[in-house]
Amino acid sequence: MTARRLLPALLAAVPLAALMALIVSRGAPDGAEDGFELLAAAIIAVCVGAAALVAPPSWAVSGALVLTLFQSHWDALGVSFSVDRYVMLLVIGSVLVREWRHRDGRLATRPVDWLLAVTLIYAATSAWVVGELSTEDGRFELLDRFGVMPFVLFFLAPLVFRTERDRRVLLGTLVAIGTYLGITAILETTGPKGVIVPSYITDPAQGIHQDRARGPFLDAGANGLALYMCAVASTIAFTKWRNPRWRIFALLVAGLCLVGVLLTLTRAVWLGALVATPVALLSARGARRFLVPGMLAGLVLIVAAFAMIPGLQDRAERRRGDKQPVWDRQNSNSAAIRMLEDRPLFGFGWSRFKEESPPYYRQSNDFPLGETGNLHNVYLSNAVDLGLVGLALWIAALLAALGGAIVRRGPPELVAWKVGLLAVTLSVLITWATAPALFVLPTLLLWLWAGIAWGPRTPSEGAVDDRHAARELKHA
Repeated sequence: MTARRLLPALLAAVPLAALMALIVSRGAPDGAEDGFELLAAAIIAVCVGAAALVAPPSWAVSGALVLTLFQSHWDALGVSFSVDRYVMLLVIGSVLVREWRHRDGRLATRPVDWLLAVTLIYAATSAWVVGELSTEDGRFELLDRFGVMPFVLFFLAPLVFRTERDRRVLLGTLVAIGTYLGITAILETTGPKGVIVPSYITDPAQGIHQDRARGPFLDAGANGLALYMCAVASTIAFTKWRNPRWRIFALLVAGLCLVGVLLTLTRAVWLGALVATPVALLSARGARRFLVPGMLAGLVLIVAAFAMIPGLQDRAERRRGDKQPVWDRQNSNSAAIRMLEDRPLFGFGWSRFKEESPPYYRQSNDFPLGETGNLHNVYLSNAVDLGLVGLALWIAALLAALGGAIVRRGPPELVAWKVGLLAVTLSVLITWATAPALFVLPTLLLWLWAGIAWGPRTPSEGAVDDRHAARELKHA
């Protein structure tokens, strides 16, 4: 990188350092020891931010995705603010500026973008009306989960990952994440736990699902979804990469991730993987030949895991027979249905279930009464918060963006991404029926994946991609 290109980044780092230092100092607890953690956090933030400004977009976005592994748990790492969120916003802003400078229509909007914008405006208006925009949880759920950043990544993905080389960067990142999550899942189950990094993963005082593979999310469901997504990405890498050794490594990582999915002991994730994998393989003619070998390999992995991992079968049996989570979901779902009957059109307002739901719980004759803080059903959650109007908008947005990316015709090099998106989408939709979408990485990756699978947005952009692909093939 030349000094001329580096100078703007260095100049931008100065106000960035001041901003980050202010954020850290305002969020730090009183009596922080000599301000060392504050200074260290500010330095890390500035370095990461400067790298995000000067790195190629595919590398910057992929790096920001890695940081989302630790979202909501930065305090356990001694950092008092969400590094990943600010870095992702910085990366998005940098990409928008780079693309706008071309002034060739790259940032032209599509009908699906307007539908996503209307859906987001509706949810933001609901949050403003009930006062949730002034709460941290309400703002960040709208920003991360629903959300601002997922929709923006869907918009930018065809630009950031427009060439095969860019997409290989993302595949390499997801294979690396899958390696980390898979190894961590095995270490959580079999030990030694002392080598797990970061150490908060093994802290029983933090998070939930202490007896399951929960990874850096401290939640087995989120960990299972991320592992399955990385397994799918590793399978795509196996079909795309040319080096035999790296192809074998990608295939091994896919198997490692599937073992990790099993170790999460999360029934919804199991069901999602069991349904999504064969459906995705059957959807494309070129992928059907992998169905039988893939299912046999999966069966061998499951049998081997139960045979080789001590106590896994007993924990799986206990988990399968655990009725309390089922009863909790039945209670909260029943309360949500009563709330929806009470306010069907516009709901109770964004992120209001926890505060408004207690009067709607009833004792059932079939199972004991219990309450959950968050509604473990994304569809009912959006219906209660936004009403049937908001639910219809959100479902239309899902069908248009995710479904459109799967069925829309595109260049041949995106076929594997479309098949993978079908698998990822089905697994997420199934999991959403019994779990809240509170974790950022699976949500961001779902929408980013859809944006990539959507392909070129305009004929001129497709022509540019074809020239890039031809140039890469020539130099490969």
